Amino acid sequence: MQPTPIISFWKRNLALSLVLLLITAFTSGAQSGRKPPKPPKTPDPIPSKQEDPPVVQPSEEKSAPKIPVKVAWQLDTVNSSSIYSRTVEETCLQELSRSGSIAPGATGELNRKKAIDMAKASADTYVLWFQLEPDPAYSDRFGIGSIPPQYLIIKYDMFSPTTGKPKTSGNVYQRSVGPGGLPIPGRGSNTGQYGLEYAGREMADRVLASLGVGRPH
Repeated sequence: MQPTPIISFWKRNLALSLVLLLITAFTSGAQSGRKPPKPPKTPDPIPSKQEDPPVVQPSEEKSAPKIPVKVAWQLDTVNSSSIYSRTVEETCLQELSRSGSIAPGATGELNRKKAIDMAKASADTYVLWFQLEPDPAYSDRFGIGSIPPQYLIIKYDMFSPTTGKPKTSGNVYQRSVGPGGLPIPGRGSNTGQYGLEYAGREMADRVLASLGVGRPH
C-alpha cells in the first residue's frame, strides 16, 4: 500500500526540521565552547624621550694656598730716612702681590732678631727683613748725616718659618738702567727715589725665585 502524498510531505518536512534543529544545536554548542577572540594587540606606547641629565659643571680646582711672606725693615737712623725704607717696602709688596702665589704683608719697622723670632713662631710664614745701607762704591760722595737715596743699597735676609734660618739673603744695588736699557733717574739726583723702587722690585724677584715662584710679567 503506497503512502498518501500528504503523509509523505509531512514526513519530509519533519525530517528537514530535525536536520535544521541538529545543525542549530551543534553550531550553538560549538560557539559556546569557543573562547572570545582576543582584541587586537595595540603597539606598545612609545616611551617619552627622557631629558638629558643636566650637565654638571666640574668643581673648580682649589687654587694652591698662597705662601705668606711678611716684609720688615730696620732703620739706620744715622744714614737714611724711613721714607726710603717705606718706598722699598711698598714696591716689594706690590711685586710679590703680582705673582699671584704670595700672600704678602707688612710688619713695619722691626729689628733683625725680632724678625727671626717672628719666623720661628709661625708654621708657614716667611719673614723678609731688609735694611738700607750706604753703597761703599760712593763713600766719597757723602759725609756725615743723611745719605741721598741714590747712594743706598738693600741688604736683606728672608727667614724660614719654624726654624728662623735664612732662606735667601744678599745685597741689591741700584742700577743705572732699567728694563729695556732705559736709564733710571736717581743717580746724581738728591731727590730721586726711582732707583730704590727698582731695587725693591728686584729684591721681590729674588724672593720669588728662592720660593720657586715664577716672576710676574
